[in-house]
Amino acid sequence: MTVDYQGQKRNFPDIIILGAAKCGTTSLAFYLKQHPDVYMPRKEPGFFAYSNRPAQEIPSGIRDRQMVNVDKYTAMYEGHGGRLICDSSVAHFTNHDQTIANIRAVYKNETPQLKTSLVLRNPVDRSFSHYLMFVKNGLEELSFEEAIRPEVVKSRIDRQLGYDYLGGSLYYERVKAFLEAFPQTKVYITEDLKKKKILLHDFLDYCGLRKDVNIDVETRLNPSGVPKNKGLIRILHHRNGAKAFLKKVLPDSIQFKLTAAKSKMIEKNIRRVDMNPLTRAKILEEVFLPDIEKLEGLINRDLSAWKVSEKEIQEGIS
Repeated sequence: MTVDYQGQKRNFPDIIILGAAKCGTTSLAFYLKQHPDVYMPRKEPGFFAYSNRPAQEIPSGIRDRQMVNVDKYTAMYEGHGGRLICDSSVAHFTNHDQTIANIRAVYKNETPQLKTSLVLRNPVDRSFSHYLMFVKNGLEELSFEEAIRPEVVKSRIDRQLGYDYLGGSLYYERVKAFLEAFPQTKVYITEDLKKKKILLHDFLDYCGLRKDVNIDVETRLNPSGVPKNKGLIRILHHRNGAKAFLKKVLPDSIQFKLTAAKSKMIEKNIRRVDMNPLTRAKILEEVFLPDIEKLEGLINRDLSAWKVSEKEIQEGIS
């Protein structure tokens, strides 16, 4: 979308995936990136979440990867060739107030034309999955129970907002703010991803994109778990100049195949673990239940499955 911003005509996204992390946003972005009429040169640029903020306000662990300069950000989209531009950044969700303010400042009267979406997951599952992702990536050595203690969260939050595993799963206030700012926003829950083709076609219709295209919806992306081989996982996730160069020169079709191969390799080299049922029941009751109940009314979805703990399921079976 061409927008007049700061006295210049600039290319900005037509589609913005707002989050949240470990909820299926990577899958939705991967589907869209395969569409021949969509242009998404990179994921997680973080522009709307962090532009116009001093560097010290951006968590140190992600600071060097955020695109905060408007000239560099919009230049990234110069090769769109008439395709719809898409930005998918989970930082939009964690920094929702700043994201909303920046989107409004950029799009002004064009804001209603913007296609925005959210994907939400059972908050207990999302919290633990984010924790396991950090374990997999070598960013977490504590137990989940230790990591969610308030004093531990406070001591690490300046490195990565993701360390607030529970806080990142409180949806209601953020979703409410997004829907008030952008009432056109599509809200999905991860249960919708079980019917991948239906979700994809619904979202393509919403974006005004054709559906007669071949898109891989079966590859499982960004799996979380405890690594069996830490060295291999480190190599697969390590960012370097060679990888960045290949992303620029390789055709999208090759990149899609490499992404799928990488995800399959990671999945084979991680071990799935479950949360302690007592911990699950405790954080569901003490942290998430009120938020889930308010969210149900806000998005008009039945979230009763999110309100049942594993402990209650086991007791019902016995």
